[in-house]
Order: sequence, then C-alpha cells, then structure tokens
Amino acid sequence: MTSMSRLEKKLSDRLESRDYYEAHQIYRTLFYRMSAQGKWQQLQDLLYNGAIKLLDVNEPTSAIDLAELYVESLQKSNVPVSSAALDRFEQLFTRLPALLEKDTTPDGSRVDRRSEFLSRALQWTMAVGGKKRYREKGHPDFHARVAKIVWREGNYVAARNHFILSDDPEKFASFLIDFQQRCGFKSEKDLFIAQAVLQILCTRRAKMAATLLQLYCEKHPEIGGEPPYQLPLLNFMWLLTLCVQLRKVTYFSILVEQYQKCLERDPSYRDYLDKIGQIYFGLPPPQKSAAGGLFGSILKGLLTNKAGTSSSTDSMAEEDSEDDFSDEGAVDEEGYVTAASSANAASPMTPASSPKLNACSSSTVPTFEDGMDLD
Repeated sequence: MTSMSRLEKKLSDRLESRDYYEAHQIYRTLFYRMSAQGKWQQLQDLLYNGAIKLLDVNEPTSAIDLAELYVESLQKSNVPVSSAALDRFEQLFTRLPALLEKDTTPDGSRVDRRSEFLSRALQWTMAVGGKKRYREKGHPDFHARVAKIVWREGNYVAARNHFILSDDPEKFASFLIDFQQRCGFKSEKDLFIAQAVLQILCTRRAKMAATLLQLYCEKHPEIGGEPPYQLPLLNFMWLLTLCVQLRKVTYFSILVEQYQKCLERDPSYRDYLDKIGQIYFGLPPPQKSAAGGLFGSILKGLLTNKAGTSSSTDSMAEEDSEDDFSDEGAVDEEGYVTAASSANAASPMTPASSPKLNACSSSTVPTFEDGMDLD
C-alpha cells in the first residue's frame, strides 16, 4: 500500500470515528502532496466532497478552510471557468456560514467568514479569463451567481457591485427594482437605474446597458411601458444608449446640453459622462485646471472634428468592446432623430425655425450614490 493510499485510508477511518480535527489535518496533507504530483482533478473532488462532509457534521471552520484550498487548486491547475466548476463554487458559497457564534466581538464588528473563499474564487476567474474584462474584473457568470446569493441574504450593496460586473440584465433589472422599492425613496426610481446604465456604458457594454434600461422600465410597477418615458432622466438614458451607437459627437453634445439640469441631480454623472465621451465619441479627457469640464471637452471635440483632424473614437470604442448590435441592427440617424423628437429633445437635424424644447425639469431629489472605478 502506497503512502497516499494509507493517508486516504486513515482519512476514512478518522471521519468514521468522528475525529474531525485529525481528518481536517489529513485533508491538508493530501492537498500538498497531490498538488506536488499534479493530481488536480482527484484533489479537487477530494476537497469539494470533504468540505461538504464537514458542513454536514457541523464543522464549518474546517469546511471553510477546505473550500479555500479547493478554489486555490482551481487556479493553480488553470481550470477554465465552466458551469460545472461554478456549480460547485455556488454550492459551497451558499452553504458556508457567513458568521459563526464565536465571531461576535465586544464592539459588534464582524467579518464575513467567506471573504477569503470569495477572494480566491475571484482570483481564479481572473487568472483564467479569456477577455481583458474578465482578467481585470473576473468572469461575469461568477459575479452573477454571487450577486444572486448575497441578494437573497439581503446584502443589497454587495449584490449591486456584483451585478454591475455580470452579463445578466434580466436579473439585474429585477434586483434594482427590489433595491429601489426597499431602500430608496419613491422619487428615486429613475436614479437607481440611471447610475447603473452609466456605469455599464463605462465598461464598454452598450448593449447590456440598453437591455437593462428597457427591462427595468418594463418591469417597474411605477414606470411600465415603452419610451418615451414620463421621467426626463429616463429619456436621457434611453437616448444616450441610442446615441452611443451612432458615435457622433454632435448628437452627444446636444443631448447633454438639453438634459443638463437633470444631470445636476447627481454630481457623479459628470465623471461617467466624461468617460463615455472618451470611449464612444473620441473626446479628450477633461483637464482639472481647465474651465468647462464636460462641456469644454465636447466643444474641443467638435472643433477638432470640424478642423478635419482624425478622431480616436473608433480605436477607443473597439478596445475590448462588447457593443455588438448586429443581431438587432444599430440605430441609424433617422431613428435617433425620431426618438429624440418623441422625447422633446433637440437634435442636429431639428429645423432651424423650430423652437428648442426644454427636455428636462429642474427638480432635485435625494440621490443614491455609489462610486465606481472607471478605469
């Protein structure tokens, strides 16, 4: 009998005799030996099943440790992200306890016991990511699964952070509606979706942003229907998702100008629109010392285009872009003008004799703020 076989036999005996401390130590010994031998599939089965067994017998601390070793082995062996691997991750993450009784401290501070497990799993999906976005932020299917779990647990802030990085607009829309109705004011139903749309556009996923906006507005009991909407900020977001398909800075500049008062409701919008202007319209980054901010960047972009200088729009927009509308057809200029007219927003093709309609009221309500790294 080999030393490995003896260890496995000893592990079985310890589990049967309920000596779970010793069983845990044997699992760890097997982790190092099987890792050195490259027996990755056998090791991953052993660690996953071991974590489940220890959870079944109410040994959560040891189970958490084996779960962390399990995802570490996934990264070391470069296992690609798959439904089967994510199913196992989800099963463990769902069953592992966030807190233990002994975690209660005098000052009331607590740390989720699954944090290290979650961090290692994220690092695994980043390490094997096939796209730049996956390598930088993690796989979207991983984020979607985490988001749904922590949503069920009532952790809305964490759920939102993971939904932003997922590619599941339907579940994200349902979540945002629930989040707004439970945690926001009635007057903030447009703010919750607006910030999500802007953040997703900043990650070069215009189709995801457009789909999310549509689903949110259709499902929300106080919005419903199709565009144009009664709320000006929703119309701005709708027209913005169309405008980025055209990638014409003139349309963008007029749209932002028309809805300037709406955009003042949340100061973070300016930073998002600066980034969107750079990604989709080739606008220069705003200089902190220069006056004008976003509108200064737009003016500079307009002057550059009129002078005949080549714009960097295409190269910037295509960098790791996932804005493929080919299956449905991107909006054309006529379609955009029709949409803008229906929302009482001006466009470059509005007849000169027509009065410019004010698309946005100046009302201000409390805002929901949640910063996002735009880089």
